[in-house]
Amino acid sequence: MPMVFACSVSHTPGIRAWADAPPADQKERFYAGYDDLRERLWAAQPDTILIISSEHFANFFLDCMPAFAIGQAQRYFGPIEPWVKIAQGYTRGDPELSQRLLAACYAEGLELNYSSELQLDHGIMIPLSFLDPGRELPVVPLIINCMTYPMPTQKRCYELGRTLENALQSQERRVAVVAAGGLSHAPGERMHGNIDAEFDRTFLGQLESGDVDAFTAYTDETLESRGLGTHEIRTWVALAGVANGARATTIFYEPVVEWATGCALLHYE
Repeated sequence: MPMVFACSVSHTPGIRAWADAPPADQKERFYAGYDDLRERLWAAQPDTILIISSEHFANFFLDCMPAFAIGQAQRYFGPIEPWVKIAQGYTRGDPELSQRLLAACYAEGLELNYSSELQLDHGIMIPLSFLDPGRELPVVPLIINCMTYPMPTQKRCYELGRTLENALQSQERRVAVVAAGGLSHAPGERMHGNIDAEFDRTFLGQLESGDVDAFTAYTDETLESRGLGTHEIRTWVALAGVANGARATTIFYEPVVEWATGCALLHYE
């Protein structure tokens, strides 16, 4: 069965850790957008969530950094950061689905790494805290290296998404797919706090119009000039591949200065 729900979301840790830092009305608009996505997700009656997020040196480091890694555990601990103000605990995994997706990727020439020991950081737990706060659904985490060079190209991320979409077609499970990361931000660097709203809106427009050539053409240099965290749009590009032409609608976009991130929520029909 193809995916039954898809969305792309920002996952900056301040969303929970410093929830009251932005103006109250801005926070309320953002949280309301997440509430809308949660209602849509549960209305779709998924059996599992496949969540595509970025690495933050939570599981991998400079001595071992795969381009793509999929979790195969029975359960996952998270968030590993106690300061994000989400209760730490375990989330069920779906190793059977994960193994099938992994096999499908290998069959198409995409040799993903896999791990039974992944831990979940804010990049996954922030979205899940809104979309599945009771941790009722099992998850399959898929991590993309958006942290250190070399990184997979946007085109390769899109190809990954297309391969996953084809694999999901043959599955019995009803799968919700979530991409998490971005948009423009520059955490911990000299540009910290810079948000390129023009870039963010252009990228969202490309997703909404289905301009694959445009949103897969971004180079590392282009993204780094908007802040190193902007590399996380790779997760959104991968999900666009899974969505395969489904209509995308931006539910929320605003530069949130207090979270130092261009925050966005996007839903696929």
